[in-house]
Amino acid sequence: MQLKDSLLSDLTSLVERNINRDDLFLVDAELKGGKNNQIFSVFVESDKGGVTLEDCAQLSRNLQTVIEAHELLGDSFTLNVSSPGISRPLKLRRQYKANIGRNAKISYKTDDGVKRVEGKLADVSEDRITLDTKDGAQEIDFSEIMETKIVAVV
Repeated sequence: MQLKDSLLSDLTSLVERNINRDDLFLVDAELKGGKNNQIFSVFVESDKGGVTLEDCAQLSRNLQTVIEAHELLGDSFTLNVSSPGISRPLKLRRQYKANIGRNAKISYKTDDGVKRVEGKLADVSEDRITLDTKDGAQEIDFSEIMETKIVAVV
């Protein structure tokens, strides 16, 4: 397991060094599968609030070449590059700014236990977010947030 963690760390560093746009950033990376059929998944987001198919394709081509040149995954591996999508929770503060104006469900810690709230992400500061809920504006410190998921509006 330690070897796989070390490899994932090396791959993650490689990805971060090879993202060639200032607005694009790495959210998460996963390495699954066995030695002869490894699947490396890269999840990227944009400060502009969306990642296009062309963004993913361009980064995938670039990363494929770099990973092969460094011989980190051998001859046979699958590389997947995509946005995290709305099913994955937000992991980085940088993602919150990219999602201002969208609806979110947030689980957060209080002295009384865990609370859940839903509303529109209205503002993001250094230390907290502001959510417009049916009961008015609610500020939640990042240190209290356990999970935030973007909610699709149909």
